[in-house]
Amino acid sequence: MPPIRTMTSCPKCRTPVQVELEQLFDVSQDASAKQRFMSGNFNVIACPTCGYRGQASSLLVYHDNEKELLLSYVPIELGLPQTETERVIGRLVNEIVNKLPQERRKAYLFSPRQALTMNGLMDWILEKDGVTREQLDAQRAKAALLQRMLQANETTLPALIQENDAQVDAQLFQILSASASRTAQSGNSAAVQVFAALQRALLDHSTFGKQIVERQKVADAAAEELRQLGDKLSPDTFMDLVIKATTDDQLAVYISMARPLADYAFFESLTRRIDRTEEPEKSSLTHKRDVLLQLTQEIDAEARARLDVAAGTLRKLMESHDLKKALSENIEGIDDTFLALLEDQMAAAQRANRPDVLSRLQLINGLITDMIREAAPPEVKLVNELMSIPTEAEAEAAVRGRAAEVTPQFMQTLNYLGNQMREQGQTAAAERLDFLYGVAVQLEMEKNWAK
Repeated sequence: MPPIRTMTSCPKCRTPVQVELEQLFDVSQDASAKQRFMSGNFNVIACPTCGYRGQASSLLVYHDNEKELLLSYVPIELGLPQTETERVIGRLVNEIVNKLPQERRKAYLFSPRQALTMNGLMDWILEKDGVTREQLDAQRAKAALLQRMLQANETTLPALIQENDAQVDAQLFQILSASASRTAQSGNSAAVQVFAALQRALLDHSTFGKQIVERQKVADAAAEELRQLGDKLSPDTFMDLVIKATTDDQLAVYISMARPLADYAFFESLTRRIDRTEEPEKSSLTHKRDVLLQLTQEIDAEARARLDVAAGTLRKLMESHDLKKALSENIEGIDDTFLALLEDQMAAAQRANRPDVLSRLQLINGLITDMIREAAPPEVKLVNELMSIPTEAEAEAAVRGRAAEVTPQFMQTLNYLGNQMREQGQTAAAERLDFLYGVAVQLEMEKNWAK
């Protein structure tokens, strides 16, 4: 069910504000619905007068057929009569049922559970995910601690962190990160800076934070080691890196950046080496093998999961009668994995001599390309236009003709993309970007001389 455009009043200044109201979150029909619901990033009031951002009160229905979960929530402040509540919930439940195949319509659909609070509704969802009441209570305690830390000043914050050092762990950092992300989406840049300052303080003053910093240094050094090897990275040099590694963090970086080298032949070779060695080296190498096997399984499982999601998204687009609408509804599923799958499917359709399938895939690709171009920042759009110009002379003339658009952001984009293309081995593109950067620098110098 698409969001409904309606008018409401800003809770702060009472200005009439338009809001897109989403009442039905059906995970069975929309895989992104759960993430959107749990993040709270829906039914957002954005007041143009006073700058207030918050969530509009609305009746809500949440459904997950796989977990046989049908929940409703009616905010008390809405003051809805019981008959109206039952009518709206009934309409939304009917919409859920009508979209389900007959064999998936089960008894739970006739008795939706009604939560008294939004937190209570989320608790039911999390409990179905296997999160216990004790875990929920612990999470809320950490959220309360974070709130105290956010309200502390620079003088009292270090002591507060040290007093609660045992409570500062991975879960607390995850809650902090999720809160900062939601705040960033709301557009409150001042609050985002407060979250960032707290994170820096936690890294500086807590035991767990200091461990994160040290682990990151190790990971950065391992990543730089791989980058320095560049084209010299081979199965032999990869084995040497693994043998010399002193921490699991190093192994994690190696495997994440060079997964293809950890193939069957690699593990076979490592096992032969283990069989030839004596203690304590044997135990060390065995541990490394176990760690690498676990990491490769996790990486591969994650890749398969991403591919399954991408395949599901592509299937929806292929079957949709309104492609632009379907793209808009599934925009969160358009990522690097999806684009790679789309490219593979276009090549497969061409090999199989299926012009009908290829035409549809090319249409999807074209619309996505247009959406990406439209969403790109001005400096990225300009770079894309310049990169499409055939010759360097014409590209230089184009840069000079649009001198007003040569900003520090544009130059940073050129430099970043040039380095990225170089790392990916796209030498020609990197050289063109370097050339454009040189033209932009020259243009800036000429501007300064003219002052």
